[in-house]
Amino acid sequence: MRRLVLALTMAVAATIGVVVPGTALALDLETDYAKLGGSPPASALCAEPEQKVQVCFERDGDVWWVLDRDTDSASALIDWRNYRGDRLYRVGVCINAHGAGTWASCNKNYYEDSELKGHQAYWDRDKEKSWTIYLQDWRFQG
Repeated sequence: MRRLVLALTMAVAATIGVVVPGTALALDLETDYAKLGGSPPASALCAEPEQKVQVCFERDGDVWWVLDRDTDSASALIDWRNYRGDRLYRVGVCINAHGAGTWASCNKNYYEDSELKGHQAYWDRDKEKSWTIYLQDWRFQG
């Protein structure tokens, strides 16, 4: 009897997942380690600098620029989210692991009509399993 109840419960759950519109799908986290060199162009949209990081976004080319501002062992990063319509479409991080005082970039490709938001963050991989974000949620596109 328990097996029957379990089987029916799983069948109903699977049907609801297929039939109900707006059901969220799991998204893969896009993890990019930024390429060292250069600096953002004057036309880039830059977030206010935080103690450990500053992030800029270059719309013409969809390039993230991440500045590591602290001499600690942590990497600076942007934790970004991309929306199409009102739905979360892509998620990812761009990590500058090149050390203090360096700009590094990640070249992405987003739809021009999409919305792009992100949090500046840092991550000490030797000490922490996940990164620490600054609370300000920045809107970079859309």
